[in-house]
Amino acid sequence: MSLDDLALLLWAAQGITAQAGAYLLRAAPSAGALYPIETYLAADHIDGLPPGLFHFNVRTFQLERLTAKAAGPLVAQAALDQSFIGQAALVFIWSAVLRRNMAKYGQRGMRYICLDAGHICQNLQLAAVALGRRSCPVGAMYDDELNDLLGLDGVEESVIYLAPVG
Repeated sequence: MSLDDLALLLWAAQGITAQAGAYLLRAAPSAGALYPIETYLAADHIDGLPPGLFHFNVRTFQLERLTAKAAGPLVAQAALDQSFIGQAALVFIWSAVLRRNMAKYGQRGMRYICLDAGHICQNLQLAAVALGRRSCPVGAMYDDELNDLLGLDGVEESVIYLAPVG
């Protein structure tokens, strides 16, 4: 996959589309514009990008390297050993920073977090199809294993959804 394709997928999933005061609005909607979803990537087969785990910094539209080794097979193992995940060019991994929504919406915030993740994944799916790529949303995972892989505590921030592309 090319870097241009990756950039389009990132923009479709979480790219900034406008600014309203202090709020940076994104391609996918979010309840109260709180954006509790963080995007991580296991990118193993991107031209011009060494394999590894990355965090997507939405504000600067940059990838922040977390590891410098192929991560797809590790993500596949943490996703109930679904081998197709490890064969993808990249895997989008979404986590939720729970307090971003829960502080404002209480328990209802959890519903909004799930909706936000669904909107982001839908945008990714549409962009993948436009690029002639295949993608598949995945909710089956060992939370603790994926959280450990990304260095998340599983309490304040925890993985909630995946989508391999490629």
